[in-house]
Amino acid sequence: MSTLSQKTIDTVKSTAPLIAEQGPSIISDFYERLFVGNPELLNIFNRANQRKGTQAEALFNAVVAYANNIDNIAPLVPVVTQIAHKHASLNIQPEHYGIVGKHLLETIQSAFDLPQEHDILVAWAEAYQLLAGIFIDAEETVYKTNAHGVQGWRDFKPFVVEKIIDESPLVKSFYLKPADNKPVQTYKGGQYISVKVKPDGSQYDEIRQYSLSDYSGNLGYRISTKLEGKGVVTQYMHSLKAGDQLQVHAPTGVFNLQEDTNNHVFISGGVGITALLSMLKELDTQPNETQATFIQCVRDKSNELFVGEINNSKSVNSYKLCLEHGNEGDAQGFIDERILNNWLPDKNANVYLCGPMPFMKAVYSALISINVPAERIHYEVFGPTIALN
Repeated sequence: MSTLSQKTIDTVKSTAPLIAEQGPSIISDFYERLFVGNPELLNIFNRANQRKGTQAEALFNAVVAYANNIDNIAPLVPVVTQIAHKHASLNIQPEHYGIVGKHLLETIQSAFDLPQEHDILVAWAEAYQLLAGIFIDAEETVYKTNAHGVQGWRDFKPFVVEKIIDESPLVKSFYLKPADNKPVQTYKGGQYISVKVKPDGSQYDEIRQYSLSDYSGNLGYRISTKLEGKGVVTQYMHSLKAGDQLQVHAPTGVFNLQEDTNNHVFISGGVGITALLSMLKELDTQPNETQATFIQCVRDKSNELFVGEINNSKSVNSYKLCLEHGNEGDAQGFIDERILNNWLPDKNANVYLCGPMPFMKAVYSALISINVPAERIHYEVFGPTIALN
């Protein structure tokens, strides 16, 4: 990996606060330039995240973090790895980095009214090139891993919906098998696949990531999706029938079981249970003796998911149900530090969170307040990568 000159490092670090001050306007200008100049990228970017602003927030945070740590990017390596897996699930290619870099530099030039070849532009171009190379190398590693062996593949490939199961009034499970009837790439609990569809009336492809909700070897995949009222893709998914086809990318993701302890706690909010369930099932396959507490938080009893599969786990020694409404569970209302303190006697267990962002932020804060070490708390964010703390 090439290194940057001290002049480049100093220039980038000195301009990072200026970019931070103009963050929203800079990112808005960047995306406008990107999609006007290269509308084909709308086949890759999640437009729902664009509308909500989460993609812009994640990009802005990443740019500022990189600029502030450009003289020591080692602390960013875990985040780079996580983002690289997400990029690989979208089939991001090296040439895409050239397109993004071009529009990013144009945005910086416009924001600060800089002439061509200004020192700031030269420094940011060098810094971006270094970062792009890091991502390209990391993503190539993911692609090679996915393509390894007779079960692997690199790009999207057609899968058939074998069957569909109603799990709750809003959640369906889709059992997927390759159209070519070959075995599928094996995976780790907590990983996800990308599904590419083109809903009726949509001008562009839509790509969404869905956690694998089972851990079943190499015969097929199961994903379980919630119907969202305004979700174009979830509505399309819930209209599918057995025999329909989808384009699927091989499993990616780094939200996996930690092996430094035998005690595990899974805390799910709503359909976030999917990633945690596959991790629990992987835990059941391990030869060493493990103990797991599984906490499911849902709106009401009708939305409880996979309770039979949880109860069949040999690892679960405590299953707790927290209901926002109703008194059929083990706790009522929103889960808080008092409830967690009672249900988590071992504060050094590995704790895994998955669910909506407000839920995870609240649970993360509660866990910290009852002295669960931050390094023991692991989570997966739906959508762009954003830190809970």
